[in-house]
Amino acid sequence: MFDNLMFPGVLVDKWQMMQWERIGLTGVLARMRPRGALEVGVYHGGSLSLTSQYAEHIIAIDIDPEVPSRFACPENVDLRIGSSEELVPRALADFEARGMPLNFVLVDADHSAAGVRRDLELILAYRPTAPLVILMHDSGNPETRRGLLSVDWAANPHLHFFDCDFIPGQIIEHAVTETSGEIWGGLGLAYLEATPRAGAPEIRQSARTSIRCLHHCAPDLTMLPR
Repeated sequence: MFDNLMFPGVLVDKWQMMQWERIGLTGVLARMRPRGALEVGVYHGGSLSLTSQYAEHIIAIDIDPEVPSRFACPENVDLRIGSSEELVPRALADFEARGMPLNFVLVDADHSAAGVRRDLELILAYRPTAPLVILMHDSGNPETRRGLLSVDWAANPHLHFFDCDFIPGQIIEHAVTETSGEIWGGLGLAYLEATPRAGAPEIRQSARTSIRCLHHCAPDLTMLPR
């Protein structure tokens, strides 16, 4: 009942976000009301079915050829199957060709440090023509976090703000699953504007102390360097 109240029309059954992440994503989308949106990583379409309620046009990318068979794709979604390395630049070029600003991106695909960095650097090659929010899921996971923090955010003149812990991650405690004791979840957020910033960007790890404590509590994971 709660899901039906808070997320009507959203595919919540296999949506791998916690309630607070879902609310955070909803809040960002409600404020941004994006014309153009890009989702990298689709899985079972949970976040995509939410984004489709707020965005005018979405390009969604996933490498898994089984994705289109998992759910009915919303009419305003252009679902593309293939590698992000190939399809992200094409998607950005398509938005430019349409004369449509890209206002929202969700990155939730390859969770390796190298993969996260690659996807973000491809996205940051885009020059925004309007306010743009990039959300990055699983920012609390050590490997994903290393990827986020390895990006040279300050090198992008349009980046005004980045917080690795817009919503902090947490230890997942499902005793019978392989992810027991691992740290997942969390949303990093980057905010870009068409106008280049003056001076240095604001770059944060708002929950760094808490995340380091979580890493310490998970015996199979190493702590991040300071």
